[in-house]
Amino acid sequence: MPMHRYYLLLSLYFISLAVHAQNPKQNPKQSPYIIPYTTWDTEEFNWDIAGNESGKFPNLLSELKWKDLSGPKLGIISGIPITPKLQLKLEFSYKTIISGKVNDSDYAGDNKAVKTAEFNLQADKGHSIKTSLELSYLLLNRQDFTLKIHAGYLGYYKTLYMLDSDTPLNKDKKLNSTYKPRYHGVIYGLQTSYTIHPWQATLDISGIHIPSYLANANWNLREELQHPISFTHKSKASGYNLDLRLGYHISKNLQPFITANYTQLDASKGTDKLYKINGQTHTTQLNRVHSSNFHIGVGMKILLSLL
Repeated sequence: MPMHRYYLLLSLYFISLAVHAQNPKQNPKQSPYIIPYTTWDTEEFNWDIAGNESGKFPNLLSELKWKDLSGPKLGIISGIPITPKLQLKLEFSYKTIISGKVNDSDYAGDNKAVKTAEFNLQADKGHSIKTSLELSYLLLNRQDFTLKIHAGYLGYYKTLYMLDSDTPLNKDKKLNSTYKPRYHGVIYGLQTSYTIHPWQATLDISGIHIPSYLANANWNLREELQHPISFTHKSKASGYNLDLRLGYHISKNLQPFITANYTQLDASKGTDKLYKINGQTHTTQLNRVHSSNFHIGVGMKILLSLL
């Protein structure tokens, strides 16, 4: 998302804040809660490297594109009040990849001018883990409207596969290569909720800063490379997260909901370090890493203080 659009969305939040500040009625203090949820998750993930450390000869040497990495995700969110306005929020989710494709292409000329190899492979295996630990502060708490700011730690741990398609690459050995990205960084944003009883809509807009993007790969059919770490990636990344939830209060403490979420992360130029079996290493430029993720699903918000 272009930064000016992100700032526009933030501006809309504060306009809403000004409008709802006219309402003098206050809601009760925050309650502890848990939110179990399940979603269907689909992700695109790709990266490419250049021929040398300067990003040349060629400017794009190899490109990996994972497409439609789909599967069920299970997660849980917990909110623990610390003060009437300050709350600790924890989240953990686990996705199992059950379908997907990956394209592996190599080039000999700049701007993909000369393609030297291309493989269309399976990627119907793997998993993705998300963890976060945040503090949120309640800026405004009205009967029909709340506004919070939040910030904290965010981590992603993924294992992506390259597997044989209908025609094996090697008749004597199965393709079972892995790429394991690790993100560690900060998430920060605003969350607003509108209530027209018994309905409640919640929108969260967050920015993501990843000072440490790390990945290692095991290319199991490449006998000239070391195993289990054939090469590593190192870079920095940034992105954003949009989360929309529509809930319906069936009682004072239970709120089933439907949810939709989109997350995008992009890594800047970094390093690709290749480890050969003879002990030599070769370093090239990691041009970029791009990940986009969408999920839709259902969950239940449970207010513990009202049980």
